[in-house]
Formats: sequence, structure tokens, C-alpha cells
Amino acid sequence: MSARRHLQSAATPTLVVPSTRRSTLGDRAFPVAAARVWNSLPSSLRGVQSLTTFRHSLKAELFDSSFT
Repeated sequence: MSARRHLQSAATPTLVVPSTRRSTLGDRAFPVAAARVWNSLPSSLRGVQSLTTFRHSLKAELFDSSFT
């Protein structure tokens, strides 16, 4: 983790996506899919500290992405 401190992306709360051997089954595994979905969220949403605020912001983000 200390090596990430020097990277510009170390300040953003992103997850490392595990590598997979099979693109059909491995990419659908929960650790891979969850990390990709989390990293695809806007950084303003990933940085929210409160669960209630996160839920409201996520709902608004999903609504905006669905109906725009």
C-alpha cells in the first residue's frame, strides 16, 4: 500500500480489479464485477462518508443515468 501513496490515483478510493483467466466466467465473479462497478461510480459518490448520503446519491445517480 505504501507504493500507492506516490501515485495520483492513491487519493481516490478505487478498488483493484483482480485478474481472471476466463473471460466468460471469471469476469462475472463477484470480486471482479463488484470492483468494476465501484470504480465506475463517480468519485464524488465513492467519497461519501455517510451511508444515508451514499444511498440517496446512488439513487439519484442511477436515476440520472437511466433517464437521460
